Amino acid sequence: MSPMPTIRLSDGVQVPVLGYGTGTAIYQKDAKDSVIMAVSRGNMLHIDCAEMYLNEESVGSALKELKVEQGDLFLTSKCGLENTFISKPSESLERSLQKAVKGMGLSSAWKMMEQLLKEGKTRSIGVSNHRIEFLEEILKNAKTLPSVNQIEVHPYVYDKAQPIIEFCASNAITIEAYGTLASLIHYPGGPVDPIVQQIARDLGATESQVLLKWAHQITHGGPVVTTSNKSERLEEHIKALTEMGDLSDTQMQAIVEGGKQNPQRFRMEDMNER
Repeated sequence: MSPMPTIRLSDGVQVPVLGYGTGTAIYQKDAKDSVIMAVSRGNMLHIDCAEMYLNEESVGSALKELKVEQGDLFLTSKCGLENTFISKPSESLERSLQKAVKGMGLSSAWKMMEQLLKEGKTRSIGVSNHRIEFLEEILKNAKTLPSVNQIEVHPYVYDKAQPIIEFCASNAITIEAYGTLASLIHYPGGPVDPIVQQIARDLGATESQVLLKWAHQITHGGPVVTTSNKSERLEEHIKALTEMGDLSDTQMQAIVEGGKQNPQRFRMEDMNER
């Protein structure tokens, strides 16, 4: 397979454009075997975690067994009240952040994140599922911009997500997409299906590849998180961002228009990406 491209965040950190998520098919399950497969078979070195997934310890066990060099890995976690994003987290930091968010508000919590960055305890700081008003509050007094805002991005949610995507783009905040295969997996038979199927036929690609590529492009080249317990399926996903050419403007817009006809959102605990 071709090398995984990276994107440079506003803080200069390079992030692989495809992340392996531990909160969908392996949500609250032991993730060791899945992570070992993703890293050893797919050379995926961007692993997306969260405190609420209840499997971070098993991710650590996988990385220890694989003997991955820390400098080669981009490991993320969402902690506290699901609105803070740090890399290389620890339980003590998570407890501190929870208290900050509960007791002092977003601006004070963000100051703590900036301090962790200053102390070298994390390489990059960002947020997850943040609306424009939340980001505006942070940006009022931020010394360091959030590098990432991880949000749900698929055709049936894009119409509502577009304002936050564009706001982040104008403020040098990278959008990281999750749930990109929702139209295919959770809402089959919807208006997006025939559009994606035709594009897949035209490009000699799969529907999953088209959707992953669409999400990457619609977020201005942001990273995409995906999950699979099957190595052949994961290889298919990787090729979408390493070997596929860009979708045309016409193809991109056709998917957007199809998505407007059936607005939907999913709950993370219901996700089971292919």
